Amino acid sequence: GLACARRARGARRAHASPGAGRSASMLGSCWCDASTRVSSDALVEDGCGAADHGPPTCCGDAGDASDSDCSASSASCSEDSVWCNTFACGEARFHFVPRNGWHPFLRKMHCAARNTMEWVGKAPVPKSPGDCWLLPTSDEMAVSIARLQSPLAEAGWKLLTCSPRTVLTLSNKAMLYERARAVGREWAMPRQYPSPGEAVYPCILKASRGQHGKDVFIVSSAEEVASVTTSGFGDLWVLQELVLGSTEYSVSLLVEGGKILDAICMEYEFDREAYVWPHVLEVGRSALSNIPKQHLDTMCAFLVGYSGLCNFNYKVRPTGAMCIFEVNARVGADLACDAPRQRARELFQRLDELSHRKRPPRRER
Repeated sequence: GLACARRARGARRAHASPGAGRSASMLGSCWCDASTRVSSDALVEDGCGAADHGPPTCCGDAGDASDSDCSASSASCSEDSVWCNTFACGEARFHFVPRNGWHPFLRKMHCAARNTMEWVGKAPVPKSPGDCWLLPTSDEMAVSIARLQSPLAEAGWKLLTCSPRTVLTLSNKAMLYERARAVGREWAMPRQYPSPGEAVYPCILKASRGQHGKDVFIVSSAEEVASVTTSGFGDLWVLQELVLGSTEYSVSLLVEGGKILDAICMEYEFDREAYVWPHVLEVGRSALSNIPKQHLDTMCAFLVGYSGLCNFNYKVRPTGAMCIFEVNARVGADLACDAPRQRARELFQRLDELSHRKRPPRRER
């Protein structure tokens, strides 16, 4: 299971880690208590346009039975091979797209969560199989859902998203630093270096876009940087401080209109202080019952105008301040695979409560 989680996990990169988590009990200024209901009436920014597309296809899996069981309608189906119509596979409440190997972990939440749908984020959009949320598992899909939110909503999907620009700004590592500067939180990120000649070595060189530790390097000299790239710094590539420490945190958030509705925190321990995940040995993980108020406040500052699920990966400096490596404007593997299943289910149930409010009227053609 752990090996599968490591192969599937897309939410960690340089300095990053796997893990499990609990809810926050210390609340920041942007935090909404669990009993609070959000004030906005709209889950989707735009009105809906008509769509007439068939249902998505998914792997033959019907219920929330144990991983060794298969429903009557899909007893002959393999989770990674045979595909069938979602209507024949039972009702899902949450579809996670695209497929990336998380399905066995999602099933264990026992809340009709699926990672079995065959859709790559392009038009025409699939029709919802019922009363179901569509949730991204990759940065690219998060942007696609934001861009296609109107036709997706008309096709029957429940969505929690925002403007594509906001999603992209959080997911792109170069743009994230500019966002930090704009909200006065650049101190909460690793120091950025404009060029190899101005860097303090060793440091981190990483692509501004990508996941699962791809194109992330610990470099010890300008010559090592040049062996990877000689241009694009601050745009295509980010050159930044190597922050030492064997302990790392990943906090998954449910956010609407910049307000944090729920949070789950995971702590990971590794066998060294300088690393690029997944090329490091995890030696421990634990669920935390508290998130410091100042950490929640710092994360909230980045989330102005954002709605959706996201996670923050960071270390904590000796001063107690956060040092944020990245924000994933999507579901991360820490939530999908690592968090205690009951606690993760509670977060998704909280998400589902948002759909009980009055939906915005659809536009007439």
